[in-house]
Amino acid sequence: MEENTTFKPFEYLDHYTPVEGLQVYYNTEKTLTLKKNDCVKGTTGNPVTLTANANKFVSTVSASEANEQAESWLNANAQAYANNTGTCGIRPTAWRGANPSCVLEPPTTLLPFDYMVIKYKWAPGAGVDLDTFTGFVNTGISTLDKKWVGFGLGNEIPTSAIAQDSYIMWGGDIQDVTGTETCLINFKKVKEVYSNLNDVQIRMAGVWWVSKASGNIDVEITTFLGGTMTKEGKDIINNDGDQVQQLNFSKNISIQGKQLSIDQVTHIGYINYSNNQSTAKVVINY
Repeated sequence: MEENTTFKPFEYLDHYTPVEGLQVYYNTEKTLTLKKNDCVKGTTGNPVTLTANANKFVSTVSASEANEQAESWLNANAQAYANNTGTCGIRPTAWRGANPSCVLEPPTTLLPFDYMVIKYKWAPGAGVDLDTFTGFVNTGISTLDKKWVGFGLGNEIPTSAIAQDSYIMWGGDIQDVTGTETCLINFKKVKEVYSNLNDVQIRMAGVWWVSKASGNIDVEITTFLGGTMTKEGKDIINNDGDQVQQLNFSKNISIQGKQLSIDQVTHIGYINYSNNQSTAKVVINY
């Protein structure tokens, strides 16, 4: 795609002269951080931040529209900018046994954020009907720990809470040969209610309900700062906040079965969130 290879510089305001007497609005500074994603096998790209400077986009309607222009520009350019200016480094791994499936990649540290959306994605040839398990562990709070959301498990905690008031929420079941299952982790709400928690840990897991083929899926983790979260259909979106980062990890879901417990399915990894720093580390297990 052109967006992944060609960086488009600012052009609009460089050639813009406001009409005298016309009310105009300008954007505030916006940023988007993405990881360089065109590195060769065995290496990994570094995260790169692209900035839409303040007062670079203009609207005659509202400041919100000017900010939307800035965010659209970031979305169109950030990956190409990261690919063009980022660097590739050797991806260190810690082998935990003779089997390559036991390899553990080093944790990825995230920038400060309020909300995290995890998307489990699979394409044709991977399998049919991926079911996901996502939940809190090791908090010491019985109403949170091991209360998994996913098919046949739960939809949100607390039950019937809307996205903005939930601690965790599952978007819904996708039963096709291709699809995306979505989960919201509302760390902002957890921090407000359980301010005494120093760290919050999330466990991710998955299993094929109908059939497994290659078993390969992608885990997309997106973080947001500010705004509010809403559930729309089987997706969960951020309104009026800023996307901070988006990371993608590959994972093989090797187990197929029905009505299995989390101890019987494929473990994916952990999110380790620090309440004090409002940031987290992602640890994907292989």
